[in-house]
Amino acid sequence: MPQVEYEDIIPGEGTLNKDLRDKKGGKTGIKFYAGDVLYGKLRPYLMNWLYPQFNGVAVGDFWVLRATECDSSFLYRLVQTGSFQRLANVSSGSKMPRADWNLISQSFFAVPADHAEQKAIAKGLAELDTLITLHQRKYCGVVSWMLGVALVRLSSEK
Repeated sequence: MPQVEYEDIIPGEGTLNKDLRDKKGGKTGIKFYAGDVLYGKLRPYLMNWLYPQFNGVAVGDFWVLRATECDSSFLYRLVQTGSFQRLANVSSGSKMPRADWNLISQSFFAVPADHAEQKAIAKGLAELDTLITLHQRKYCGVVSWMLGVALVRLSSEK
């Protein structure tokens, strides 16, 4: 069964940085199912969250959140909001701060009652994330090209 650790997640992006099938197993953790939301509670300001579409084991300080009253894709987007992050960062511990479940579980968040609306919101945010990522890649490609041109000019001027 795939094992997800902090080091496997790109912080703030919620994507994996490697193929988990290449990792060696054997560690224990919390079992999760496709569609659960993994939220890294250790140093929550690192923004380690994941919306896996596979079953696996969360190794380390994760909350495995299973949506029961709302759409799971909406829940995944909810943990990324500023209001959730602010609460999660009111943490306990100074050397190894952890988000406080008692604080989070007693908090209220605005959630549309209609599951179809929740899905539509989550889908729109996912599409926006994809668009932003594409533009970032395009920008990085242009910057890399410009740096290459500048280096060629500098070397030819010598």
